[in-house]
Parts: sequence; C-alpha cells; structure tokens
Amino acid sequence: MEKRKNPEKELRNKQGLFFNMGLLIALTLCVAAFEYEVEEKIVHVPELEVDKVDIYLPPITEHKIPEPPKPKLKMPDPTRVKAAPPDPKDFEPLLEPKKDESPTDLLGEPRYLEDIPEDDLPEVPFDWVEEMPKPKGGYEAFYQFISKHLKYPALARRMGISGKISAQFVVDEKGNLIDIQILKGIGAGCDEEVLRLLEKAPKWNPGKQRGVPVKVKTILPIEFRLD
Repeated sequence: MEKRKNPEKELRNKQGLFFNMGLLIALTLCVAAFEYEVEEKIVHVPELEVDKVDIYLPPITEHKIPEPPKPKLKMPDPTRVKAAPPDPKDFEPLLEPKKDESPTDLLGEPRYLEDIPEDDLPEVPFDWVEEMPKPKGGYEAFYQFISKHLKYPALARRMGISGKISAQFVVDEKGNLIDIQILKGIGAGCDEEVLRLLEKAPKWNPGKQRGVPVKVKTILPIEFRLD
C-alpha cells in the first residue's frame, strides 16, 4: 500500500530552502541598487536674444532770462536851472524878546544833578560787592535753621518728589531778606515751603561797598530729599 504525502510536512522541510533563496535575492537586489548609476544629462538652455533698445535723451538747453533794461535817468543840467528868488512872505518874522525878559524867564532855572533829592533816585541792588552778605553764624547755622523748620509737603511725599530749589532774594542795608522769589522750583508745595521759611529767616549781615551797607541780590539753593 502506497504512503500518502503530507503537504504541510513537505512545506516545513522546504522552509529553509525558501528562506535561503529569498535572502540571496534580497542581497542581489541590494548590491544591484548600490552599483546602479544614473547617467547625468546636461540640459543646454538656449540663450535668449534680447533686442537692444537705444535710449535717446534730448539735450538740455539752458534758457537765459534777459535782464530788464535799466531805466535811464536824465540828470538836469545845473547850468540851465534857474532858482527863483525867495518870497519874503514865506518867512515868519522872528519874535524878539522883550527888553525886561531874560533867557532864564523863558526856559526856567537850570536844575543840576546835585539839586535832585536822593529819594528820587532808584535803588538797584548790587549783584556783587566788596563784602558780600552772609548769614549770622555762617551758612552752616543758616542751613541748620532750614533743616530744623522745614516741613516736607505731604503731597510731595506721596508723589515721591525731591530735588533742588533755587531761591533768590535781596539782603537790604539792615540785613532783612526781601523780594523773595523762586527761580527754579519742583512744585507739589515745596516752592511755597521755601518762601515761608525765607520770610521767617533770621537777619543776615548786610553786604558793604566801600564800607557802606547796600542792597545785594543773593541766590540760595535748598534741597528736598526723601530718605
């Protein structure tokens, strides 16, 4: 009796053969892929012929504006001009002074500089004198007075405002501080505080010119600083 062949068993027996054949084919394809060379084709692009265009620029001509003709002035010939004699009626007769009148009666008595009272002369403060005005006790004592009585405005504190104020005033012959004004301020109530302090400040030693007390203009910086 003839034995029947099992197809599954035969496939399993030939499985190794099929694997080796597949591996060989894969290796052959890989080698062929690496060895394959693509021929490079150089494409020649024909040059385009561009028609040349000649640009013609017309010449620039300058147009000169002719100058206007100068007017000709005819000067009269002095030899031909005859002056008419003056008419006596065109002149008014001069008033002759009376015999009992003098020039001082007409013009008044002359007034000399010595006759003008000193009160009528304007007093202008000096900017610089031989002996400049100073605070009593020195500038250090004066700034201690400022620091002691200075009140920092609440608005300036809230807004964080600080800086230097330039104040100007005049020290008169008696040492009083007058004509106080702010040249450069920072606002927020600080300028008004400086004016208040200088109005209540103690007297200074007045400035002197040739030993005589005079009015002198002074500029003083005062700084507001937040600690």
